[in-house]
Amino acid sequence: MIAQTELIGKKILYIGVKFYYYHEQLIDKLEKNYGAAVTYFPERDTSIMYGIVNRLKPSKLTAYQELHYKRILKQIINKKFDYFLVIRGYKMPTWFVKKIKEINPGIKTIYYQWDSNTNSPFMNQEQKYNVLAEFDAKFSFDYKDVQDYPELSYSPTFYTDEIMAMGEHPSNTIKFDLFYFGSYLPERYTGLLKFMEFAKANDYILKSHFYMPIRYYIIERLKGTKIDLKLIKFNKMSREEYILNLSRSKTIIDVSNAKQSGMAMRVLDALGSGKKVITTNQWVKNDPSYDPNQIAIIDISAIKLPINFIEDKTILSLKKEFTMNKWIERIFIKSFN
Repeated sequence: MIAQTELIGKKILYIGVKFYYYHEQLIDKLEKNYGAAVTYFPERDTSIMYGIVNRLKPSKLTAYQELHYKRILKQIINKKFDYFLVIRGYKMPTWFVKKIKEINPGIKTIYYQWDSNTNSPFMNQEQKYNVLAEFDAKFSFDYKDVQDYPELSYSPTFYTDEIMAMGEHPSNTIKFDLFYFGSYLPERYTGLLKFMEFAKANDYILKSHFYMPIRYYIIERLKGTKIDLKLIKFNKMSREEYILNLSRSKTIIDVSNAKQSGMAMRVLDALGSGKKVITTNQWVKNDPSYDPNQIAIIDISAIKLPINFIEDKTILSLKKEFTMNKWIERIFIKSFN
């Protein structure tokens, strides 16, 4: 397969979001399956010092990020790369991208947005941070951003090989009708309460894990927000536990971030594992993969599902277009062919 050989021996500089385990799995896939050599740096300093600056001296954050990129440059100044991949690139300065291109003539540059312009602005920035024009290939997972900005090409994110394996070898042990998994946003907390009522009214078994860092809990309580301590977890669910709970569930619930229109990981995991998904994201109906037998789009204020949506045992086709392999081939290979 040509796509599997084009990256053999290629050196990739990857700067992006340090997001759970996804960045690690992407690196592992590029190196083990595609034969590339990846040098990775997080898009921002992830030390405790960043948190201190961000919380106590936010006016100094720009200068702190500038220092972060200077440190990266110092580590790679004598290395040569074939590809430069940026995923989001928080406060990445234009001078940094120009320098990477200067010291690596002919390098192929790829910009991928794993966030929306509304949530984390990246379009039409001041010249100091207006890096988009410096990249050869520009992608976003967000339907609305691709619709609004013709320079962006659409590419959804991906599900991992564990999810693909679940779809190919489904569990015979189903314990839950609904699986509510996510981290704190006000609309997601409201959604949890709504789905608890919905499950009780319809005699459904609901499994939930609602993660909220303790510092956010304290801040929200000081602001007067009412949060039932019994409904939240201060510890993240492990990847192994997530996979186990998803495999034992009929349906996963996605209360999407209202500031994004792209498909959330929960939706992609359902599409890859052959599970059903209930989502508040109206935009998913625009995707070619949309199947109303698998995806129910709801209004969280009044949850209403198609008749027998959860109970229907029709075997669903696995959506292979969202595998990590397909993402890599779209981003690295089709972009330049």
